[in-house]
Amino acid sequence: MAGSDREVLSARNPRIATLRRLSGRRSARTEADRFVIDGPRLVGEAVAAGIVIDEVYVPVGALAAPDIAALVDELDTLGVAVFVLAPDLFASVASTESPQPAIAVARPPSGGLDALIADADALFVLVDVADPGNAGTLVRVAEAAGIGGVIACGNAVEWWNPKVVRAAAGSLFRVPVAVAHDPSAVLAALSARGVVTVATVVGSERGFDACDYRGPVAIVLGGEAHGLPAAVMRSATTTVSIPMQGAVESLNVAMAGAVCAFELARQRRLGP
Repeated sequence: MAGSDREVLSARNPRIATLRRLSGRRSARTEADRFVIDGPRLVGEAVAAGIVIDEVYVPVGALAAPDIAALVDELDTLGVAVFVLAPDLFASVASTESPQPAIAVARPPSGGLDALIADADALFVLVDVADPGNAGTLVRVAEAAGIGGVIACGNAVEWWNPKVVRAAAGSLFRVPVAVAHDPSAVLAALSARGVVTVATVVGSERGFDACDYRGPVAIVLGGEAHGLPAAVMRSATTTVSIPMQGAVESLNVAMAGAVCAFELARQRRLGP
């Protein structure tokens, strides 16, 4: 459909109020079982990953750009509704201060905690990781290192927060994620299936690279403020630390997760 033939929505259209709620409120995303994707590159990655997209919004002036025109043509082929907004209205509904010229409303992929635990070969288990940037980065690390899923426990960030979606840079569309309330129960369920649970802590006598990651394993990471609760450490099969030099006590949780994840990847490349 040509750009001039597309419906230009006014600020009074009820879709606009819905889009604002989905961009800004966790409760709205949970109730609607929908989330928001910002930017044409991420929208394209979601399409390629098979994420179901309900509708896409673009600013009227962006339709002439080749990348936006190509994306809109692909969405038309898939039967996705594309709506045009005036630039100022588009900027007012975006979840970023400098929005990229496409916003999609999409459905989270199916799956869940039970499936992740049942199929566990390599997982991240995040406990009280509340920062969206860290959570999204860890999903990206998981994909890069061959970790098959990420479980968020306790006082965790919402997976479909727009900031998490952006930080994951497309990996959230391909790496299964789940939510659980009680991290100790998750570790117990994993242990019952023969999964080694490796808790990353400060001060363990065992280095992260002294652990065998070649069998079914879950790397357990604590929150930014306080690390892992004592009960979770007791529930884990083993604890490991990343040796530090100088006055540094610990790493950012996303960095610590990356260090352990790529040690896992290194060991698995080497084989038995």
